[in-house]
Amino acid sequence: MARFATECLRKMTQLTKQLEVQLGPGTADLSMRIGLHSGPVTAGVLRGEKSRFQLFGDTVNTAARIEGTGERGRIHLSNETASLLMSNFGKGHWLKVRDDTVIAKGKGHLTTYWLNPHLRSGPGSSRSGQDASSSRPEAAAVIETALRAGGVSTPDEKYKRLINWNAEMLGRLLKRIVARREAMIKLGRFSAKNETQTLSALSPDGTVLDEVKEIIALPAFDPVVAKNQELPDTIELDVAVTDQLEKLVSIVASLYRENPFHNFEHASHVTMSVVKLLARITTADSIAETEDPDAHSFIHESSYGITSDPLTQFACCFSALIHDVDHSGVPNSQLVKEQTELAKFYHDKAVAEQNSVDLSWEIFMDSEFDELRSCICGTTEELHRFRELVVNSVMATDIMDKDLKALRNGRWDRAFSEQASDDTTSEAVNRKATIVIEHLIQASDVAHTMQHWHVYRKWNERLFFEMYKAYVEGRAEKNPADFWYKGEIGFFDFYILPLTKKLADCGVFGVSSDEYHNYAQQNRREWESKGQDVVAAMIEKCQQEFADLKASVEESEDLGKASMLRMKQSGHLRPLLEEVESPTTTGSVDTTYSSSSSSGQPADVKADED
Repeated sequence: MARFATECLRKMTQLTKQLEVQLGPGTADLSMRIGLHSGPVTAGVLRGEKSRFQLFGDTVNTAARIEGTGERGRIHLSNETASLLMSNFGKGHWLKVRDDTVIAKGKGHLTTYWLNPHLRSGPGSSRSGQDASSSRPEAAAVIETALRAGGVSTPDEKYKRLINWNAEMLGRLLKRIVARREAMIKLGRFSAKNETQTLSALSPDGTVLDEVKEIIALPAFDPVVAKNQELPDTIELDVAVTDQLEKLVSIVASLYRENPFHNFEHASHVTMSVVKLLARITTADSIAETEDPDAHSFIHESSYGITSDPLTQFACCFSALIHDVDHSGVPNSQLVKEQTELAKFYHDKAVAEQNSVDLSWEIFMDSEFDELRSCICGTTEELHRFRELVVNSVMATDIMDKDLKALRNGRWDRAFSEQASDDTTSEAVNRKATIVIEHLIQASDVAHTMQHWHVYRKWNERLFFEMYKAYVEGRAEKNPADFWYKGEIGFFDFYILPLTKKLADCGVFGVSSDEYHNYAQQNRREWESKGQDVVAAMIEKCQQEFADLKASVEESEDLGKASMLRMKQSGHLRPLLEEVESPTTTGSVDTTYSSSSSSGQPADVKADED
């Protein structure tokens, strides 16, 4: 039975890794826990409509309690089973005594064992990220290094699975683009001339933020093309295209730092949510494969053209993948406060988001990806539209910039007010599409708050760790432990729940909007009930995790104070103080949180926030 249990656990791990490629990141987190106990049982066949063979007795109940007190990915043994393995089979080396005793109902304290301790699942080894912020003037070196490396140099198994999943997902969307284009070419409605090879980056004279559009024009629906389009699964992409796509995803992964929260796994989680929302847009499930042009037209009108344009869908997913590239683990407000070169270059606005777009776009436009780029965008017009979608989508993840927030709120009011509900002009429809896309990626960026409690807890803890680390390093003024519990309640009340309401109000996402709203409400109730205990546990874990880091920082501070004292005593400090005290103009900066994504907002978040 011990060998059988070990094989079951191994097969489960193998299966979930395979399914992760098909179902998305996080599937491999599914696991089993197994409990074994030995003793006499009574066996028999129960009569009735569902007759079945069954075991009865105290041994069965004890085995259930051994399983229930075990851990995911581990095989938990009672003392009786462990004794049999040791005395009858000489397998004591298979066993490890559990450190704590188990309290089982009706049994009291039990001494138990773990079987095959090496099977235990745990967090993978993390690579240390850089502390210094990169800057746009230094981007050429970053890009050159990434291209030369060709992606993540030695990815672990999880990295490999995430890279493969993202590449395969984008490949499926690319097949839709090709299927649409081939149908247009066959009907003489597309110029096959490639115009993109000589096109350089599209923002040479300004910053990314300058490119944000009020309205992005999506292509008009053509029912004849829809009727003549081949099924995407029948499309064979060129080998060069698929190789370049996988390499591009790997390079993007390499540009993510190993932050506790803002890392490549987070980007993949956001991408998976975007894929899910796109797939669940109203009516898509029932008639997505139909050849009826009227049905396709209905989908087009219901989704404001989002689902009928494969390039738009590809751009949404690509934006999710790159939206936190090179994130330094601190919010924009901290980068501005530190007066980093990056903040200066972007004029203290949406610093991390603009840097992510610029770095990713430079990679995308490199000559190594000519075939891939030509496959995605067949004309300069398509490349421009692709760029517009990427810029608007990634900039939408900056939820703290008041100007961007005001623009989005105003655009939402104009698009979905009662007066605009009956407006079917192309401008009105494109405005709705633009704002829906932005809210789609905003919701995906915080999707963990709208999913199962254990998913929310996982990412909430990672974000807490990231902010606590920044505080210990002196890169945040406030200790997250001081505001985390109330801050999460405010974040749910003033951002998450209103955002889920907008997903429902736009009328595009069908039952998914209800699902997201219900999970958000449930997590908010759970947090209100359990959050204080959760925060206390996270504080304890952080104090252990970052004890050495804190000691190192305090030692550096002591050395710095001693140096300042020596300078003051020698008279060398006065000229520096006079320079610092000269009048300057400063801005008010909110240092509580966060450029792109998530929670940790203070409890006094205003209700008019996006």
